[in-house]
Amino acid sequence: MSNFNAMIENICKQLQAFKEAEGEFPTKNLTIKLEYLSLLQLIKAQNDIFPAIYWQDKELQQTIVCLGAIEDRETIPEANNQARYYGGLAFQQQGEQWPGFPAIKFIRPTLEFIQQDKKLTLTCHFDGHYSICNTIALVEQLQPATRLNSVNATLISRNDTPSKKQWAELVDIFIEYKALLPKVVLSRQTELICENKINHFDLLHQWQLANPASFHFSFQFSEKDVFIGCSPERLFSRFQRQLKTEALAGTVNRGRNAREDNILLQSLLSDKKIDRENYLVQEFIIANLKRLKAEVFCDEPHVMQLHNVQHLCVPIHAQLTKQTSDADLLYKLHPTPAVGGSPKLPALQFINDKEPYLRGWYAGAVGYISQEKSDFSVAIRSALISDNKIKLFAGAGIVTGSIAEQEWQELDNKIHTVLDIITQQEDNT
Repeated sequence: MSNFNAMIENICKQLQAFKEAEGEFPTKNLTIKLEYLSLLQLIKAQNDIFPAIYWQDKELQQTIVCLGAIEDRETIPEANNQARYYGGLAFQQQGEQWPGFPAIKFIRPTLEFIQQDKKLTLTCHFDGHYSICNTIALVEQLQPATRLNSVNATLISRNDTPSKKQWAELVDIFIEYKALLPKVVLSRQTELICENKINHFDLLHQWQLANPASFHFSFQFSEKDVFIGCSPERLFSRFQRQLKTEALAGTVNRGRNAREDNILLQSLLSDKKIDRENYLVQEFIIANLKRLKAEVFCDEPHVMQLHNVQHLCVPIHAQLTKQTSDADLLYKLHPTPAVGGSPKLPALQFINDKEPYLRGWYAGAVGYISQEKSDFSVAIRSALISDNKIKLFAGAGIVTGSIAEQEWQELDNKIHTVLDIITQQEDNT
């Protein structure tokens, strides 16, 4: 506690000195070096500060916590100089959206804690309009980090939308469209009602432990709803003009032992249905990057192994032109056929017409934008949490040869890890 109070005192002292040098409304950021602390434990303790955003990249190189906002946009920002924006895009830009999660939302944070290379910094953002006094008031509001606990929930009910019967009907309807629509990704919302409120940071922490090599995120713009995820899928990562992306499509289960695991892994690399499903994603990404005049290269396919499932992944690299913006990349690449289908527009129309629930930010794009670097995940393996209600989401690519029963089982496999955490069941798979 005394260390935390000393940290707050140090931050306020540096802000006061910055005010004397730059005035009440600085036009540049202030970055302060801090002693290490757990950022997930820190953000868990801040119950009354919004927006509150947590972000950890897939390589576990950066962990970020953002608190408060000096700017709020419902368009994709262009980040100049020291600006950095956090947010995302819904799965579809048109039509009804989740309350508090519009089609596009980005914030520039007031306080941005970044842990990288075993170093922790706090950046206080300023744009010439936001006052240092407001920043100091927010810093003084911070509470000491609190410990993370096991999730202990008693489930009252579970409701799947679509139901298993509706799912089979949807797959049958797709078969009628297959001449026009080679692939569509159908999805399901599983709503859980728990006896008590779930702490989403405790849940996210245990999800991280189960699937460490994933993007981990939490976006909360107001008190009511929070969107969290543990996603294996990258939309893109840009460093200056270099771009990394991937075709992640095709799923099988993990095996019960090493031999079975390897047999399933080999099936991912040789199955014609899975190869066709992944190729449609590759083709879409490459074609859209080439439309942006990028030079594109693909690596050899490999298998990405997670806690309960394994996916076929083809890494893709590109050299971008100077004219290409992050908005261009987001509009061209999102949503990919890995979460929508192919061709893009007919697949999105099929989902819009036939799926019996609102996807919102599920399968959307979440991440951050800055001048030097931008990083976005596809928001799969995600959950929308409000009080004692949790909505889990999962999707499956439907192509010629898909069997409704098997695809339904894939949906269950994809939510198995988080469902086990919530209900505290032993996972023997």
